[in-house]
Amino acid sequence: MKMTFLKRNMNKIIILLLAFLVVTPLNLMGQRGQYQPKTSKKQFYGNQKLQKPLFKWVTGNSSRHGLQLTFGPAYTFTRIGEIENRFSFNDTLAVYTEEAKGRLGAFVELGMVHITRRPRKYIHYLDWGLGYKHFGGREITRYSLYDSRDSLLGRDTGKGKFYNGHLYGRISAHSVYQLNPTLFLDNALGVNVDYLFLGRNKIYDGFHNPETQYFQGNVMAQLHYAFSLGFKAREGFFVLPGVQLPLLGLHEWNGGTPSIHWFSSRYYPVQFQLKLVWLFKRDPNRCPAVETNEDDRKRAQEFMNR
Repeated sequence: MKMTFLKRNMNKIIILLLAFLVVTPLNLMGQRGQYQPKTSKKQFYGNQKLQKPLFKWVTGNSSRHGLQLTFGPAYTFTRIGEIENRFSFNDTLAVYTEEAKGRLGAFVELGMVHITRRPRKYIHYLDWGLGYKHFGGREITRYSLYDSRDSLLGRDTGKGKFYNGHLYGRISAHSVYQLNPTLFLDNALGVNVDYLFLGRNKIYDGFHNPETQYFQGNVMAQLHYAFSLGFKAREGFFVLPGVQLPLLGLHEWNGGTPSIHWFSSRYYPVQFQLKLVWLFKRDPNRCPAVETNEDDRKRAQEFMNR
């Protein structure tokens, strides 16, 4: 009975199966182009395309270009503790220690921001700036002289300090990751070139060893990294507090160290920055750009060449 029913309706069953196999993929393809609501917090905050206005930094009447002002304090970090040195002459022993200490500085910079025209996977915008840095440091040398019986013959202390002013230029590539519609993380990798403009104090009061002293040249180039937590204060205006630190010294080459060499010590500058970004207003009379694919651009070029 069942076999007879299947035989009689086999053609209808085959037609229904074929229709199901054809219609189902078409429905799935149509659903791909539709917005699918996110149900989990991880899906929402991990998908930058859902928050495209902040991802591209362009909302409403804002342009892709704008001004940026960056400023803040700086500090030169140094090694911890003292370095001891010894040398002997004429049955006497000289022992001296060198201790480096950082000093508070500051910097200010003015430049521009250029947002990529289309969303990129890693580089979302570029910025550059011209500015002034004021870095400093100091060093203390303690000297003791002993005879052959380890009796103390005398002591001396030497001190040196400096503040150097650098004119500099910088360019950086930034990657943005959104946390919510108004808050984002900003990572940047860039290059800065500094020129020693003011300072250059090399005077040392008291004992010091000239053979261990080395002074940085007038031109210094570094690879740097910057991290900021940014937020959109209003349309076209962004505030980014963060920190910038050098990663690699490119010039003068001293084994790649990004530290500043002065006296007998090295000073590692770290900038604590506040960046303010103002995007220009878009021309209201300008027609919006039309996104085209590669084939459309080729056809347009062929048409223009006729």
